[in-house]
Amino acid sequence: MIPIINIYISLSSVEIVFLRTLSALIIVFIVLMIQKTSIKVRMSHILMLVFTGFLTAIYWILFVIAAKKSNTSVTLVGVATTPIWVSFIYPVISKKKPTFIEVMTGLSALFGVYMIFSSGFAYSEGMFAAILAAFFAAIVTILTSKFSKRYHYLVITFYQMCGAFFATAAFLPYYLKFVKMEAFSMPTSLDIILILILAIVFSIIAYSSIVKVMIKISPFSVSLANNLSPIYGGVIAYLFFGDSELMDIYFYGGAFLIAFAILAMPLAKFIFRLDELGPSASPPKPKASE
Repeated sequence: MIPIINIYISLSSVEIVFLRTLSALIIVFIVLMIQKTSIKVRMSHILMLVFTGFLTAIYWILFVIAAKKSNTSVTLVGVATTPIWVSFIYPVISKKKPTFIEVMTGLSALFGVYMIFSSGFAYSEGMFAAILAAFFAAIVTILTSKFSKRYHYLVITFYQMCGAFFATAAFLPYYLKFVKMEAFSMPTSLDIILILILAIVFSIIAYSSIVKVMIKISPFSVSLANNLSPIYGGVIAYLFFGDSELMDIYFYGGAFLIAFAILAMPLAKFIFRLDELGPSASPPKPKASE
């Protein structure tokens, strides 16, 4: 739904994220005050949460660019590569070597991306922006998971929205002068409604809910849970935009490879119990014959 909403907003990507983060920041602050929830956090952790908010702003801006440069189906398939990025970035941050199945999953997904681009793909800019957005989404997911067990999920959301808003606000003057080369566009009534939906439903409710579930599940599982979005999102987009959402056989073949690669990893881990085989694990000793 998010790409569809962004397409209907008349503002540019940075303007949308600026108003979205400002609205979300104000609303989540009011909620925290009403609930009388303390926002006291260690200074070092505040800086890290604000930094993840900065990365969130980049992710959202790229997401909007992808939606406006291509269509909903392309955007959702590109963002669906988030688990692949998680599987490669998480071992680096946690100083663990990636497993063979993770490497093969990443290579399979990359081949799917290559298959999409190899056919003279008309939405290459949008697809590239979506994949880059997935990269930043993966980093945000991993870093946020480290704080999900220590602080209230709304407090985490508050500081991340602070980082996202101030980063966007700092970049906005440069964007208006040198990129857009126009003054800030005044939002229409429809724009305001849609931005409030983005702020309340997706920036606060959905975002903070994801932070909340990170207490119990891994970053990879969190990103994996969103990977059905290209399916139902593509169907909904077709109802809104019709044949403009239909792509060629190369796109659907590449999208299938990406989806298969991502879903194959948890399935292989479950069947072969690869997650139980650590670096120090040794094969079971055979029983002595009687």
